[in-house]
Amino acid sequence: VRARFRPNNSPVFNRGEPDQPGKVVPRGVLQVVSKTAPTIRRGSGRLELAEWIASKDNPLTARVMANRVWLHLFGKGIVPTADNFGSAGLPPTNPSLLDSLAVNFMKEGWSVKQLIRRLVLSRTYRLASSFDAKNFDIDPDNESLWRCSPRRLDAEAIRDSMLAVAGKLNESPPVGSAIALAGEGPSGRPRLVSTARIDPNDPHRAVYLPIVRDNLPDSLSLFDGADPSLVVAERATTTVPAQSLYLMNNPFVQRMADATAERLLKKTPAESDRVREAYLLVFGRTPTGAEMAAAEAFLKDYRRTQPAGRAPLPRQERMTWAAFCQALFGSAEFLYRN
Repeated sequence: VRARFRPNNSPVFNRGEPDQPGKVVPRGVLQVVSKTAPTIRRGSGRLELAEWIASKDNPLTARVMANRVWLHLFGKGIVPTADNFGSAGLPPTNPSLLDSLAVNFMKEGWSVKQLIRRLVLSRTYRLASSFDAKNFDIDPDNESLWRCSPRRLDAEAIRDSMLAVAGKLNESPPVGSAIALAGEGPSGRPRLVSTARIDPNDPHRAVYLPIVRDNLPDSLSLFDGADPSLVVAERATTTVPAQSLYLMNNPFVQRMADATAERLLKKTPAESDRVREAYLLVFGRTPTGAEMAAAEAFLKDYRRTQPAGRAPLPRQERMTWAAFCQALFGSAEFLYRN
């Protein structure tokens, strides 16, 4: 690490006044943070700080990272307060497991990929979400992970899943930045917001799209997307009427349903085969007998409600299948992982 200037120790300014310097304090890490904090011997101290953070003598870093990975894979951290490992936070539900994961994480060269591999290949991660009354009586919060806890997809995953089902998802990174094209200035400027916020017609993955502070798009904000102004270790999961209204009325959802319908109509001519294909695309499985009957009844009823002669027959058929696909998008099975 190279500093652009010669670093110097700074005095403590009395009451923060620059014209009232007090005692000079040597560069270093707050002693209340750790008893093993490094001593700054050269430069700005950033190199020593980085080496200390990633040192085996500082197990807190490995524990925090192992807990974050566990949180994202299982929905709840071993330490429930992922942002607070201090005395004000909650203790780990399984300290031995957390220590074991942290030790292996350091032994494997701090490889996040190896840590994820270790967890996803475990029996615990592969458990089904089947309910068991006996286990529920003993552990209603599923802290011992006797089953997979159903949880909703992240906002970005919901958006990208619709694009993928519709065959519209562009997985390659976009070229350039809409934020850079908008220029400098506060995010409240109309030009910046209109130019740089997520384009609803942009088919790129949400991870590649620009985010303007205080102007999250509906596809992310309604489904608890992370606040760009804060560090968010664990997102909230809310259920509000606006989410259902979005899935029913938003033009993006309607376009994706229409594109999925077009995909189904081109792929297979038989109605029963289209229903099976729709379930495979949206849910990754074939429909049951009851679901097949319900789907056929829905299509029949929807066709009956269409005014005769209002649109050409092919267009009416596409509208019917688009309504069916939109209903699948709004289902719990599509929005939740089990």
